[in-house]
Amino acid sequence: MIYWQLVAVFAVLSVLGFGGGNAIVPQMYADVVTHHHWITSVEFSRFYGLSRLAPGPAMTVSALIGYTVAGFSGAVVAAVAMFLPAAMFVYALAHVWDRFHDHPGRKIFARAMIPIVLGLSWVGAVVLGRGALDGPATIAIALIAAGVMLRTKINTALVVAVAGVAGIFLFHGT
Repeated sequence: MIYWQLVAVFAVLSVLGFGGGNAIVPQMYADVVTHHHWITSVEFSRFYGLSRLAPGPAMTVSALIGYTVAGFSGAVVAAVAMFLPAAMFVYALAHVWDRFHDHPGRKIFARAMIPIVLGLSWVGAVVLGRGALDGPATIAIALIAAGVMLRTKINTALVVAVAGVAGIFLFHGT
């Protein structure tokens, strides 16, 4: 039963992930935290953060959630449900998209998707912030990291690593 629930949640999220994983973060949060109560808000933010540190797509968070819900097999089911439908959809869509290479509607459609994806990404940031920004120290780390990434050309991975080390020192023993 739980495996079918994992498939139902992550397969739907998979095909809704236009613009990348950040666009589906709010719905994933609603499904796994609010509706199914598989994990807490704080766990969601932590799992998402861990998935961003790992190489590969951010939506590997699905495997962490699946693991929490049903162990190793749950991780496999959730990850396959998250990636397989989208991969099949993109494969099929690529053939259609190429046929309309010179069609003016193609550029209009692509341009119209930009504000939608941007809005969904901002909502995703707010959802993650609810679980992650739980005090002045976490807010300060987030604001400093965001400022550094927006105003400099420092590698994002380095900023994340430094922020992580700062978090370790700030929260050691709490």
